[in-house]
Amino acid sequence: MVVGCSHGIYADPQALDAVHRFKQAYKPHKVYHLGDFIDLSAFMGGSNGEGDRVRPDLDGGIEFLKRMEFTDVLAGNHEARLWRDLKSANELKVLAAETAIEEIETTCLKLHANFYPYSGIWQAVRLANWLLTHGTIYNENSARDMAEMYGNVMFAHTHKPMVQTGRRFDQPIGMSVGTLTRRGAMEYANTRRSTLGWGQAFIYGEYNDDKAYPQIHIHDGGPEWKLP
Repeated sequence: MVVGCSHGIYADPQALDAVHRFKQAYKPHKVYHLGDFIDLSAFMGGSNGEGDRVRPDLDGGIEFLKRMEFTDVLAGNHEARLWRDLKSANELKVLAAETAIEEIETTCLKLHANFYPYSGIWQAVRLANWLLTHGTIYNENSARDMAEMYGNVMFAHTHKPMVQTGRRFDQPIGMSVGTLTRRGAMEYANTRRSTLGWGQAFIYGEYNDDKAYPQIHIHDGGPEWKLP
C-alpha cells in the first residue's frame, strides 16, 4: 500500500480514515508513505519563520505515521526544509529543525520503519521491478517523464493521481499517488489552474521478489469514500 502528500495540517480527516480502513481490512505487508507527511510552511525559504503553526502541523504528520504503522517512510521536499535549516545561521531555526527531525526519526525507530532522507532525483527505493520516490517533476506529463527517468515508478509530489507510459521501447509505467489533503486547503496553490487537477488516491497491489502489480484507487470526490 502506498500513499503520499498528506501534508500534516492540511490533511483531509475523511481521506486519512479511508486509507486506514483499507489498511486495517487488508493488512498489507508493506506500507509506504512517499513523503510530505508534514507541510512546514514556516520553514519555507524566505518565510522568515512565518506560516502555519508548526506544532499542530508536525503533530498531525507524526500521528498519521503512527496510526498507519508505515513500514517505509520517505522524506519529501517539504520535510527536506528541516535538513536544509540545520545549516542556517539562525540558531533558533537550527533548534526548531533539530527538534522536528528528532521527533520524525524517533517515530520511525519506534515503528521499525525504514526512513529515507530526501535526496531529490537520487531518492529511489526498490520494490521488485518498481522504484518508489517522492518525485521531482511537476507538469502535466510528470508520470510519463518520471517513467522515462526511472523505469516503472510510483511517486507523489504532483498531487495529481495519474498513470502514464514512458516513451521507451520497454514501455515503463509512471504512477502518481495523488494527495490526501483537503480540497482547496492549501492557499498558496489556490491561484493555479493546475490545482483543479489534484485528487485524493492511494496505490495498492501484490508483489513478489521479481514483480509488483500496483493499482491506483482514486476517490471520486463524493461525500463518502468507496473503497475497493
